[in-house]
Amino acid sequence: MQKISDYTVQAANQYIQEHALSSSELPYHPSFHITAPVGWINDPNGLVYFRGEYHAFFQFYPYESEWGPMHWGHVKSKDLVHWEHLPTALAPEYEYEKGGCFSGSAVVQDDKLYLIYTGHNAERSPKEVQCVAVSEDGVTFEKLASNPVVVAPPAKGSEDFRDPKVTLIDGTWHMIVGTCKDGIGKAVYYTSDNLEDWTYGGVLLESNGSQGTMWECPDFFSLDGYDILIYSPMELENSKTRYILGQWDKENNRFETIHEDEIDVGPDFYAPQTFEDGQGRRLLIGWMNMWEKAFIEKEEGWAGALTMPRELRIVDEKLHMQVPKEWKNLQKKEIFQFEKKTLKEETEVSFDFTTIVLETTLDRETAFQLDISSSPEDTLSLAYQDGELTVDRSGMKKGDKDVTRLAVPDSETVQIDAYIDHSSLELFINGGEKAATFRVYFEKQGVTLKSRKAANFHSFSIQKLEK
Repeated sequence: MQKISDYTVQAANQYIQEHALSSSELPYHPSFHITAPVGWINDPNGLVYFRGEYHAFFQFYPYESEWGPMHWGHVKSKDLVHWEHLPTALAPEYEYEKGGCFSGSAVVQDDKLYLIYTGHNAERSPKEVQCVAVSEDGVTFEKLASNPVVVAPPAKGSEDFRDPKVTLIDGTWHMIVGTCKDGIGKAVYYTSDNLEDWTYGGVLLESNGSQGTMWECPDFFSLDGYDILIYSPMELENSKTRYILGQWDKENNRFETIHEDEIDVGPDFYAPQTFEDGQGRRLLIGWMNMWEKAFIEKEEGWAGALTMPRELRIVDEKLHMQVPKEWKNLQKKEIFQFEKKTLKEETEVSFDFTTIVLETTLDRETAFQLDISSSPEDTLSLAYQDGELTVDRSGMKKGDKDVTRLAVPDSETVQIDAYIDHSSLELFINGGEKAATFRVYFEKQGVTLKSRKAANFHSFSIQKLEK
């Protein structure tokens, strides 16, 4: 098929080389999270462990800090902490993808790296089809001549038909695709032996009428004896990304739901994807933003970031997200620390704001309020009382101004770990029993943490992560 677009990976790489930003000069730019070298990113795509390294791809528009015709950016890492930017993997070159190479996934077969993605062109019908590209070296990708490999949605779907997640189940490749029908979100699936010829299998799961009108970015995998579907529902109030845990009877295509819930209860989390690494861990990375948000970092010429990797576990038939050992083992510099003491009212700790870990453990009946401020008029407040953690961004000068209240799971003691990396805040409660993601934009990089009420902690520490 003849190329019809001015967008190419060569043009994108040339533009990046000429316009790449220096992250050390950008106050909002995280030190340890995946971001674009310039321009816009959203969904993580193609998370995969390949030849001893972690690879992450992402929706990418290099030419502006706004959403545009989607390319695939590409980074890799040996340790889930330090990420190396690689050349752009995909650009929308052909008629079937004229509007963008939308989200998808990556798999390894015969020591080759395959990208499976949605080709989008709103000027054609159907507007969304599924496509494949392959690489011998994990850097340069060739699109299959047979693209698109899935040319139309099934009868039980619609032209909103995107974000294929491919996984190997019992020796057969399964492609899970998000779609909808008559306002009902659903995940459909296809099977293949060679990643090129696909056969429709049916509807894996669909909304019961209260789970969203369109399921974006589905992910399906097995973990600890359970089958889990993750999906990002559209038009579901106060919910960004959910999971359904149960058992899939593959022979009869029946899914028995055991538990469902939201994955991350913060306002700035969407479109996560998981993968299994060389240690047998199931890891997750999400988009650390959400549509129609402030994106204050656009002032610096970039927009969007991905969350830290999170290790998934099933505990009591619920999905937990834990901080991976690579992050826990990072070199740290103690700023403030004590054990089994009272944090007095008006206690203050000041530090240069870079990448900070705040770790606290307290009795459930204890209450506290901590204000983190770059000035009295620029304050983020964290408060806990009566089993509820409150994150208040209404006192910040920039960004979204809201108050989020998180119910803390019942336990005798409460552990709250906060990772703050410039403009990101990721909270982990009780070792990952609950997680919440926020973007925070402090006016200045020097901040003060102040206790607004006396509180008894089992332990309390502030540490700075160092590269």
